[in-house]
Amino acid sequence: MTECAQDPTRAGSEPPDWAREVMQLSLSEITALATKAARGAGLSWGEAEEAGWACGWLARAGLPGTAMLLRVLERRDATCPLLKGIVLMDHAGLPEGPCVLPVTLQDVVEPLLLVPFLARVAERLGAPLDLDLGSQTICLTESEPVPDLSAMRGAGDRSGAEVTISLAKSSAAAAPGQFDGRIDRDVWTTLDGLALLTTVPASDVSRQRAGAQSSDND
Repeated sequence: MTECAQDPTRAGSEPPDWAREVMQLSLSEITALATKAARGAGLSWGEAEEAGWACGWLARAGLPGTAMLLRVLERRDATCPLLKGIVLMDHAGLPEGPCVLPVTLQDVVEPLLLVPFLARVAERLGAPLDLDLGSQTICLTESEPVPDLSAMRGAGDRSGAEVTISLAKSSAAAAPGQFDGRIDRDVWTTLDGLALLTTVPASDVSRQRAGAQSSDND
């Protein structure tokens, strides 16, 4: 198989300002990158779309959702906050829903990735929720406005954490967050590599069929 220099199925997208160690992405770029990377790592398209949405939500809260996602995708042997968050969200408000009593999750990688999903759960239940991380508790009242969680940006990945989700004892929520689209270059590179796994390698036949097959000139 012969590869051409500008083959879009074999080359990743060019990151903004490649010379910098930390780059700035827009909300749509973060969502698209996280979605494709999650799909490339083996999640279903539906799960991957939720992962992209969650990373965008966390960026709006001032947190590095893309870096968190990468650590989750690399640690498939522990409790996945994405899959647990989707289950909690899907069952919110049902008679057998998960938030009537406290729920404790063991060995959670990047438990802050639960936060966007729990915000939706709180909105659907019409009641605030507490996410107890052991050393700190986050109160979530609804999915909008996104709270300011930027103070937790340097708190570490908290891998292997035990967390408890319960109905909140108070409804005191954080101030609205501000978008932070910073991403380390090595994180971008790894996620972009996973995203490329969603593409189909080009072949001689596909290249021959690319573009218009006839002239559009009269």
